[in-house]
Amino acid sequence: MQKLRFLVVDDAGFIRDLIKRTLKGQFTQCHIDEAINGKKAQSMLNRGTYDLILCDWEMPEMSGLEVLQWLRARETEQDKAACPFMMVTSRGDKSHVIKAVESGVSDYIGKPFSSEQLLKKVFKLLVVNHRDLIRAILKGSATMNPTSSGTGNDSASVLTAKPITPKTVSQPGLGDASVNLLTAGSPSSKLVGKAGEPNKRSASRSLGKVTLRSPRGQWQGILRDISLTDMAVTIDFSDLPPPAVLDQVVIDITAKNRSDEVARINTFTTSVQLQDKSLDCHKAQISIHVVDDDPVKLEILSHYVGQVR
Repeated sequence: MQKLRFLVVDDAGFIRDLIKRTLKGQFTQCHIDEAINGKKAQSMLNRGTYDLILCDWEMPEMSGLEVLQWLRARETEQDKAACPFMMVTSRGDKSHVIKAVESGVSDYIGKPFSSEQLLKKVFKLLVVNHRDLIRAILKGSATMNPTSSGTGNDSASVLTAKPITPKTVSQPGLGDASVNLLTAGSPSSKLVGKAGEPNKRSASRSLGKVTLRSPRGQWQGILRDISLTDMAVTIDFSDLPPPAVLDQVVIDITAKNRSDEVARINTFTTSVQLQDKSLDCHKAQISIHVVDDDPVKLEILSHYVGQVR
């Protein structure tokens, strides 16, 4: 099978690992480079070419939008065909989508996303320059890696609108280095303690309103407890079932007195518990664990935790 080259750009190692696992699960022979920021990505693009770039928006040193604008300008100057570029980001509001489109983005996927959602967009972009490969996959003749949900033919099901079951991805925790950076041995180090486990105190208090987003949908919630590594949120799921355990979830946190700063923090669910034992119950307490290592987001989170605990 043709060896495809991908460039994955994101300052969050958790997201890079998720994307790499998804791609490797479909293309055994693919080559994947990764970059932790826009500057590193720029350096790699100066040294080689790729079949697809998957790039975060918010990164230190150089944003994904700046990488896209630089790349498109260079391609125009050198009279080269545009490389497929997918923006992978928590910024899903209309103004940011418009900016990306105007700058020449090929496609756009918002965090959080499932493996199935990502693969659909990957194949959509690859078919432009690799039609024969896509045809081979559709015919089931391409050599693919078996996955936990079946065989390589899952790739074809993505294109033929048949549902596939994404693999369960283990989620890494927040590194001690990130926590130490935020606390620096100060009294705030006590804020690293465990939060998120349901208890009488956390179930009754409110630390503010938050938004939770997963591949399943979006919920408005009340923050009940929080630390630098864990949170407990009560959501109403009258219109949409709650996220499941181990679902990837993004929680939007806005620090008090800093309403212009929103941290879209990557987490995963560790427990889902109904508020009461009733068939009519439509509220649940969601415990989530932080897996983000973006220093800007964690600084906002640290500020928020310091205010409410």
